[in-house]
Amino acid sequence: MIRWLRRILPGGSQSGNAPARRHDPSEPFVVNLYDDRVVVHRPDGQREELEWDVLKRVVVRVSDRAPWTGTAWLILAGAADSAKGCVVPLNAANHAALLERLQALPDFNQQKLDNALRDAAAGKSRSDAICWKRGADPQERSPVANDDVADDTARHG
Repeated sequence: MIRWLRRILPGGSQSGNAPARRHDPSEPFVVNLYDDRVVVHRPDGQREELEWDVLKRVVVRVSDRAPWTGTAWLILAGAADSAKGCVVPLNAANHAALLERLQALPDFNQQKLDNALRDAAAGKSRSDAICWKRGADPQERSPVANDDVADDTARHG
């Protein structure tokens, strides 16, 4: 999963021989929501897709990497064996609809998201925090619980 995150996070390593395209943070990510999946169109032309029934974890991260320093991101991770997921900045086109959908998940931890957004607004980076995990005990996501993400998620971005 670490390689997957490195590949899809902006600024992560690129596969193949194609030259890495320089990313402009003013170019929009676009989120499309469907009944069965979410699709993210990245400004570099890549497309990420994740079916809702494969979603295992929602993680929030505030980047410490230029040019996205201080930007809050959502990491939508699928099952480890699926190698599927999406990475979305919280300023993406249609991000409000995505947030509404995620906040409707049972036991979504809004306080962790709010803390990350507050840090982003203050220009601080923030380590990963799990806002939601499929099948997790609600106490695992309580505001006083550890903000560290599961051991299979790297700290990048």
